[in-house]
Amino acid sequence: MTSIRFSPNPNQAHCIEWLPWARSTFERAQAEDKPVLLSITAPWCYWCHVMDETTYSDPDVQSILARSFIAVRVDNDHRPDINSRYNVGGWPTTAFLTPHGGLIGGATYLPPDQFLAMLMELEGAYKADKPRLYEQSRDLLQQRRIHARRVAAGAEVENSLVDRVSRIVAGAYDAVNGGFGGEPKFTNPSILRLILHLQRATGEDFYAAMLRKTLDAMADSPMFDDVDGGFFRYSTAANWSEPQREKMLEDNIQLASLYLDASIILSKNGQMESYKYREVAEHTFTYVNNFLYDFDLRGFHGSQGAHSDYFALDREERAKAPLPPPDPSG
Repeated sequence: MTSIRFSPNPNQAHCIEWLPWARSTFERAQAEDKPVLLSITAPWCYWCHVMDETTYSDPDVQSILARSFIAVRVDNDHRPDINSRYNVGGWPTTAFLTPHGGLIGGATYLPPDQFLAMLMELEGAYKADKPRLYEQSRDLLQQRRIHARRVAAGAEVENSLVDRVSRIVAGAYDAVNGGFGGEPKFTNPSILRLILHLQRATGEDFYAAMLRKTLDAMADSPMFDDVDGGFFRYSTAANWSEPQREKMLEDNIQLASLYLDASIILSKNGQMESYKYREVAEHTFTYVNNFLYDFDLRGFHGSQGAHSDYFALDREERAKAPLPPPDPSG
């Protein structure tokens, strides 16, 4: 069994009796007639660390969890199936389940006072009106099943769908800062890949402008680590100025490929000189090989966590500091 992980910073979250996702865990929840707290975390997730260091280290939180809940912790990177089923909008996911695994509700990061209020509300509701919570979980499950059937049973994709999606993307485009949406601002390599395809297929200057603005803004901002290479996962500010300092293998592979392809396609169309995007792609691939590849495992680590102190250092200071390790794989 994979060990349950906590924030690498000082915390008392391990004082909670965390159980793995297993049949025996839910059998215990049923035998003790307690709802389940499901915490879905990831080693690269900054707010997961904060919740360990504050909320799950709070003695009052630990007391009510020990008294009235079965606490389960799942690593998103190891159990994407559970994450897909129960994630309620991000990491950490803080989900409440019936003893039989039905989703009652949840949230993402919660500070101690809000979490305590939610725990006490659910504790009281479970004692006073358990049938209603089971009915609520059945309704949520039914809604998800209906949505899944609609997606799975949809008609074949029509060309008009591409037009509709492109209009939605264009409507979310941030013409001032590049990227899509407000804050927090994610790199969204899949959306940028669509824009690159549309520019190549149509030759429209509008798509080229969206692409250049976004690629330039990300590469020229603190989102791109010009010392070690690679992109951070997202910025808490819409102008890319406040990166959340965690790096994901999947994002960086996609972004490096995107910059490389953009350097070819946009230069062919006379949109730009290609060397800048090639340099960004090369620096990103170098980061992936130097920091995420494990020669012993003969494979890549999935992430490098939010080492804010190290990544805040300049080039000279980093040369004197120990390299932050990638997130563990096993």
